Amino acid sequence: MSSLKGLVDKRFIPIPVQYQIYDSYTVDPKWQTKFTIIWTSVLAFSFVLSIPYIIHSWRTGRLYSGLAIQEELERPSLLETASQSSSSSTLTTKAKHSFMARAKLATGGIIQSLELWTLPMPNLKFWKSQIGDCCRRAYFTLSVSQIILVMGYIGATIACFVVGAELTQNSNRPGFIALAQLPVIILLSLKSPLPLPIFLPSLSYEHYNFLHRWTGRTLFVTATVHGGMWINQFIRNDELDQINASKSRRGILAYALMGMVVITSLKPIRRKCYQLFWIAHVMFFVGFFAAISYHTPYSRPWIYPCVALYAYDLFVRMLRYRIKDATLVPIDDTLTMIHIPDCDSGWLPTQHVFVRVMKGSGIFESHPFTITNAPSTPFSASPRGIILYAKVAGDWTKKIHNLARDVTIEIGDDELVVEEKEKFLKEEKSGFDHPGRKTQVMIDGPYGGLKIDLGQYENILLVGGGSGITFILGAIEECLRVKEQYRKGMNRVDVAWVVRDMSTIQALSPTLMHLHNLSKRLSLSLTYHLYLSDPPHPLPTLPQSLPFSTTLSPYRPEVSQLVRAALPLPLSPSNPESGIISPTECDVSAGGGLAVVACGPEGIVMETKNAIANLGLNEKIKCGGIGFHGECYTL
Repeated sequence: MSSLKGLVDKRFIPIPVQYQIYDSYTVDPKWQTKFTIIWTSVLAFSFVLSIPYIIHSWRTGRLYSGLAIQEELERPSLLETASQSSSSSTLTTKAKHSFMARAKLATGGIIQSLELWTLPMPNLKFWKSQIGDCCRRAYFTLSVSQIILVMGYIGATIACFVVGAELTQNSNRPGFIALAQLPVIILLSLKSPLPLPIFLPSLSYEHYNFLHRWTGRTLFVTATVHGGMWINQFIRNDELDQINASKSRRGILAYALMGMVVITSLKPIRRKCYQLFWIAHVMFFVGFFAAISYHTPYSRPWIYPCVALYAYDLFVRMLRYRIKDATLVPIDDTLTMIHIPDCDSGWLPTQHVFVRVMKGSGIFESHPFTITNAPSTPFSASPRGIILYAKVAGDWTKKIHNLARDVTIEIGDDELVVEEKEKFLKEEKSGFDHPGRKTQVMIDGPYGGLKIDLGQYENILLVGGGSGITFILGAIEECLRVKEQYRKGMNRVDVAWVVRDMSTIQALSPTLMHLHNLSKRLSLSLTYHLYLSDPPHPLPTLPQSLPFSTTLSPYRPEVSQLVRAALPLPLSPSNPESGIISPTECDVSAGGGLAVVACGPEGIVMETKNAIANLGLNEKIKCGGIGFHGECYTL
């Protein structure tokens, strides 16, 4: 019996690893799980990092205050507004002297420099087209920190389909990893906020959209390895009939559809033919899902979460759609103001909405525009609703401008136009009578917006390039709101606007003057510094409707100089109100902090990032820390 038992046991001796047949359908799904654990762990870590921001935004009541546009039947009274302001936590800016506070500022300054530093492009003629009118030089699209993040994702992907895989014998592993990337791509493409702030709440979809693009490219490379190595194996083993098999044909079809998504997503096509890009993106990606589900049944468990996420995004966007009456007002030959009345809450200045004009061929397109005003309050006396500015930059904006010009008022009468715009800014009632074209619009949003709390800083620097002034106008409104609410802390706001010609300055001068008048009522220093990137000769004079403190310069600014000039001075600990710094005390004092907001073409935003990153650590500590928010107006 014992000999028989020994013979039976010998039959079940494990086969050595080198002689085992690689079971792809058992081993490779485990690597899908490992890859999923990696990216979900990074996502969870980002959520942990954002907990302080979540707590602060919840305390200030702004975490979920800009989710859906609402209309109120009654306007809040001055007494109600005052009581809301008094119930909010007060803000104080005190000099920081403790070792822990300085250590915190030093750590934050080092991390900020690493996060914002961006490499300049080579000074070659080939890159000249990358430089905008308001930029001194071109920079790479990604900062160093973003490059590290992208390289980490690519490295994790490659490791998951290379480690322990015999790709020359069986290249199924890259295909399995490609399927595991689909939920990541869909998740990074969502515009609607998720029920929980899974992403960093200090970011919105346009800030992490670069990850969506690079994960898509990584998916394409992974699928190329999967299909290319199988075809190479078929050719090497003289198995050409396998290429014509139904499974292979469906895989080749799926790969071709994915390739069309990649080709139509290239930057020149996105910028020149956005509607083609959008339609092709949806059609080809849906076709890819259908083809890949027939190519392999192992794809369906990864497609279902993608469909659920995309359905959630569409459902939430449908809930936030609003059809509103609007007035299109031609400000000058290239600028159109879109006023949407009776939108009282559920949005914040600097957020943006997608606008679809329900007239003519414009009904088939929607475009994003920044909200330039804050919700109406008795203090600001601004009109109820949302104010948008659309600069003529293509066929759609040109049609909107032509539609707006079909009004009874003569645009050439400058004095009448200025008078009507000033009347509009001072109007308190809804349904005001303003010259312009009445129409209906569908708005989707709001999205994005300013993600730093300006109330935490003493000085504010706002840098805008071209149409980026719309975001800057919203940021000024936010400064006024913060100053009105807290009545302390913020002392100075500097606005640097780089623009090509004087016509846009003249068109927005009543708005700039209106905001300046409000700042004087709050004892807030608001100064405009205007720069012409293409100045005429001789240099024109400033419009009389602008404040006397406004400056006009016929050159592009050096952003690093603007940042240094805006740094708040550290205060003496013995006499914080004096503003005098003694040599023995300047090393232990700190100012109230500087917030820098940049918006416009990529070049000016990248230049601002580098200006902050290149500041010395001692300068950041002495000024009390620097906050930054950037918005690139590009596709």
